[in-house]
Amino acid sequence: MANFSTEFPIDPKNSVAEVLCLACAWVTGSPHTSIPESDLQDLPQNSERVVAFGMERVELAHALAADYEIGGLRYERTEDDLAWTTSIVTLKAPDKHLLSLQVTCEALHTAVRLPPPKKPYFIRQALEALGGGEDGEIPIADRPFRLSAGDEPIAAALILGTARNTLPIVYISAGYKDGHLVKPDQLAKHVSGMAHVVVEPSREFSYRVKALTKSRNVFGGTVGVYWPNSAARRAYFCNESVRNRRVLEVDVAKDIRVALSNRRQRTHCTWSHLKETVAKFKFDQLKAVGSTELQAYIDAFDADIAAKQACIADAEQDIARLTAEIRRLSSSDEVNEGGLLRQGEEQDLYEHEIRDIVIDAICDASRAALEGSRRQHILRDLLKANPASGARQELQEAVKSLFKTYRDMDGRTRNALARIGFDISEDGKHYKMVFQGDGRYTFALPKTTSDHRAGKNMASDINKALF
Repeated sequence: MANFSTEFPIDPKNSVAEVLCLACAWVTGSPHTSIPESDLQDLPQNSERVVAFGMERVELAHALAADYEIGGLRYERTEDDLAWTTSIVTLKAPDKHLLSLQVTCEALHTAVRLPPPKKPYFIRQALEALGGGEDGEIPIADRPFRLSAGDEPIAAALILGTARNTLPIVYISAGYKDGHLVKPDQLAKHVSGMAHVVVEPSREFSYRVKALTKSRNVFGGTVGVYWPNSAARRAYFCNESVRNRRVLEVDVAKDIRVALSNRRQRTHCTWSHLKETVAKFKFDQLKAVGSTELQAYIDAFDADIAAKQACIADAEQDIARLTAEIRRLSSSDEVNEGGLLRQGEEQDLYEHEIRDIVIDAICDASRAALEGSRRQHILRDLLKANPASGARQELQEAVKSLFKTYRDMDGRTRNALARIGFDISEDGKHYKMVFQGDGRYTFALPKTTSDHRAGKNMASDINKALF
């Protein structure tokens, strides 16, 4: 079975009838349907209505409850030995207006191959025609949510899973030159209605978020997916298997779609709850007119519903308890995020920095190990499986080349140092250079010098401290 599932808030100014009209327009506007537009113009009120046409079937339902209004459309179509079912449900309460969409596709024969699941076009139509609502601090939209200086607490809450959002967060960190690995606007369109795309503005912002999240944030251009009420995360970056941003964007969208499809819906914005509400309204109407011959059946039905609701309440309590336990275990110091080593609090100041330093340390240990020993064999095997990136050597050579003939800070030198990662400011008779915004790595450079060795000495000091 192929499937798709999502639920998100829409602009509360919309009525339930407006959402149902859009759902009907989506059905009749499809090039694959034979249902006339006129057949879906009459919307039910506290009732159900079915329209069948050939191999297609549309069921509409609507109900008013004490504290909410709910309506929905279920569209079933059989085509090429595939049975498609799409359920669109909207629930409007005083404090929110939700829209949920579920799609399933089942093969009618074992030899039939299921198509890959895709995000339905209706989500795009809904965002354009209805507008997104507020999901905690973030609006539902098909564009990225761009953070700015001062938003560090918001970023930290989203990363730690303590914000009020219900959709997952796709966090795009700033690269070492403040660029981004993927195109935020394009990725936001891929995952609209399924997740929020959040973009951080700079590496300096990343350092401040690091302190608030105890290094839980992705950084250096890496893309991270964070789930609400959870300390878990998944990081995405280009490597041997993912060589370009387009593949990475597709991987992120696919993983989110699969996770949402497997997640239990957290609200009553479902087709089954809609049908239950309609049925309850009908029985309440029978009670109101005093239908005595049905009273016994009604009482039994009410008792059955009450029992089921009690079971659901117990199950939700168990889910809440288990969610809290998972969160506690996920955030404990004993949790290992994968790999041989747990990530510490230090972050890369340039691409692959920490990895290359560890590889360099393994190389030194391998040379010092007893020839033919188990220790040497393990260390050499690790070196064979993890070649160094060469990024450090490139930076070392760039620094040497820049300072080889240094006399003063001309525009070419300043721009070249900025590309490497140095922030340059004037400090009296000297320039102050800070590497990647980390004040621990600050260097003083004279504004002018006549000593031809000064530049070489400066390059040596920088390379020793950083590389």
